[in-house]
Order: sequence, then C-alpha cells, then structure tokens
Amino acid sequence: MSMAAFIKLEDSPMFQKQVRSVEQNTDELRDRCQKLYKGCKKYMEVLGEAHNGDIIFAESLEAFGGGLDDPLSVSLGGPIITKFITALRELATYKELIRSQVEHVLVDRVSQFLSVDLQDVKESRRRFDKAASTYDQTRERFASLKKNARDEVVAEIEEDLHNSKSTFERSRFNLDFR
Repeated sequence: MSMAAFIKLEDSPMFQKQVRSVEQNTDELRDRCQKLYKGCKKYMEVLGEAHNGDIIFAESLEAFGGGLDDPLSVSLGGPIITKFITALRELATYKELIRSQVEHVLVDRVSQFLSVDLQDVKESRRRFDKAASTYDQTRERFASLKKNARDEVVAEIEEDLHNSKSTFERSRFNLDFR
C-alpha cells in the first residue's frame, strides 16, 4: 500500500512503528544515562571520602612515628611507616585523579546529553508533529477547494501547501537524521 493511500502521514502504520521504536530507544537510553549519572555521582562521592580517609590516615601515621630524624620514630619502625605514608598519599592522589576523570569524562558528558541532546530530540519531535499537522490541514484545505474557487485563493492555498510541505520535509529530515 502506498503512502498516498493514507489521508495523513501519521496514519501510516510503518511510520508510526518507526517513530514508536525510536521513542522507546530514546526513553531506554535516557533511563540508562540517568542510572549511569547517579552511579557516577555516588562513585565520585565514595572516591572523595576514600581520598580524605587515606590523607587522614597518612597524617595520623606521620604523627605517630613516620619521621626518620627522631630516634623514637626509628625504633617504632619509622622507615617502614614512611613507606606506608608515601603509598597512602599516592593512593589518595590516584583516587582524586579517578574522581576528577569520572566527573569530566562521564558526568559532564552524560549531563550534557541528558539536558541538551535528548531535549533537542524532544524538540525535533514537537516541531515535526506541528509541521505534520499544519501540512495535513493545508492539504485538506486544498483538497476541499471547489472548482469555481477564485484564482487568487487557489494560488494562496497552493503557496501555503508548498510552504507547509517544505517545513514538514525539513522537520522530518531533522527527525530522521539527528
């Protein structure tokens, strides 16, 4: 059955199926992104706490006996404690680096995607629906013209039809290729 068999484009079952499929995929992607975003935020929080814990523990070890100049510290295992302090500070640095990378590489990009890109998809759909409705209304007005209609009325409706079709095609293209 050809597309011409349908009075309105949105009556096409194949087109409706494609639009529903894209919308379902978009909804699923949004849900996945929201879960990833929440997971990243929680992970960043935990990494921040772990970083602080490592620093606090390193400082307490240092206060206990991490000095190499103090004979008491040396007798308590100062050189070994110093190695622990160094390792803890390095771990804290790496945890902070991972936290920063999660924030910039994942959180910022996912947030951008959720707040801008998916919103653009919704806006494209809204523009498409509006353009399709306008195009359908204009086609109906054109189809309902009587044979004895004045030439200027016919010309005006033909121009409206051409403009609304052009707008519809642009919005359909934007819907298909975004």
